[in-house]
Amino acid sequence: MNANAVIFAQPTRRVYHCLPPPREDIADCLAMLFVGPCKPTSKEFRRTPFIIRRHAVARALQWLILNHPDYEHVGILYDLLEQYPEDEPPVCVIYRYGVEECPPESQPSCGDRDNQGLVGDACTFSVQGLSEDAYISMSRNERIATAIKHFDEGGGALAYGHRSEPTSIFGDPQLYPRMFPWLYPYGLGGFDNGKIKSRVGLSDQVAVAGLPVIAILRSVNVWSY
Repeated sequence: MNANAVIFAQPTRRVYHCLPPPREDIADCLAMLFVGPCKPTSKEFRRTPFIIRRHAVARALQWLILNHPDYEHVGILYDLLEQYPEDEPPVCVIYRYGVEECPPESQPSCGDRDNQGLVGDACTFSVQGLSEDAYISMSRNERIATAIKHFDEGGGALAYGHRSEPTSIFGDPQLYPRMFPWLYPYGLGGFDNGKIKSRVGLSDQVAVAGLPVIAILRSVNVWSY
C-alpha cells in the first residue's frame, strides 16, 4: 500500500515569551482527579508523574535557551517558578470518594459488569482498538481489513482541529524539528536547512534522522513501522 502524509498546522492557544507560565494558565487546561476511600496525601502525590522539580525545570530552560534557536529569546521567570510547589501537583486536585475496585471514571463504555457502559443514551465517544496479543498475531492486511470493517460498520474516529491549508514539507527546515523535538534536541538538522555544507539527498537525511529510534521501534511489537 502506498500513501502520502499530509501535515496540517494545529492552532496554538498561546505563545509565551517567558517561561514557566503562571500556574493559573496551566489550571485552565489541566486538573487531577483522585478517586478512593480517603483523600490523597503527600505520599500519594509523590507517586504521581506530575510533580515539579524546580531546579530541573530551571536547568532545562537554561539549556534550551543556550542551545535551541526557538528558545533563544525566551526569558525565565524565576519568581513564577518559585510559586510551583514540589510536594503536590501545580493544578487543582479534585477528590471523589469511591471504594469500588474500578471507579466509574476508569470504566470503559462497555463491559461485563452491570455498572459499566451505558444503558439508554448513545455514547458520545468511545475508544476502539486492538489488544497487544491480537495486534501481534495479525498480519498487515488483517489490520487494514479490521480498520476498514470498523468504518464500514459506522465506527468513527477522533479528529483534531487544524488549519484549513496543509503545511508544505519542502523549504521549511524547522518543520521536522518542531514536529519531532526528541529527534532534534538542538532544534537544528531539519531537511533543506542552509547549514548543510555538502549536498545530501533527502532520502539520506531521512535515514540518518531515523537512526536513533529505529532500534526502539523494532523492539516494541505494538508499534507499526
